[in-house]
Amino acid sequence: MNTVTKLHLNPGLPISLMVLILLCASTGVRAQQLTHGIVKGETAQGYQFMSGGVGSGERDAIMEAAKSYNLALSFAAPSGQYLSDVEVLITDERGKEIVNTTAAGPLFYVELPGGRYNVTATYDGRSEEINGLQVPKGSRVSRVFHWNVPVDEFTQK
Repeated sequence: MNTVTKLHLNPGLPISLMVLILLCASTGVRAQQLTHGIVKGETAQGYQFMSGGVGSGERDAIMEAAKSYNLALSFAAPSGQYLSDVEVLITDERGKEIVNTTAAGPLFYVELPGGRYNVTATYDGRSEEINGLQVPKGSRVSRVFHWNVPVDEFTQK
């Protein structure tokens, strides 16, 4: 039996946030928007994550709230422009999917059990990977993903 869930989206929401809400509804990820456009969620396996950081106020708020997460990812172009709408896929050493979502901003945080993980971040169809990333229990690991995005791409969006 198929069930249909009606989603009521606010037309004032950014398109990226509406896409995130729709993706979460279809993949078993639960997410909610917090203050300043920050999205906090939980994967189907129960792992907590948070993303956002568009603008300095939102960036400050998310960094303050991120102290309990042990993996921090950020997304940028070499020009210094931050990127959002990045697809994030994290699998464990055996290839089991742990996180599969779209970041609502250039900062992405997740709380994972200690172990080794493969992280794939995809922006505009281009993927960057980190394989065998060691995430220790009790401390944070931070990684930055860069995509060679021409500056004129930012002015066209």
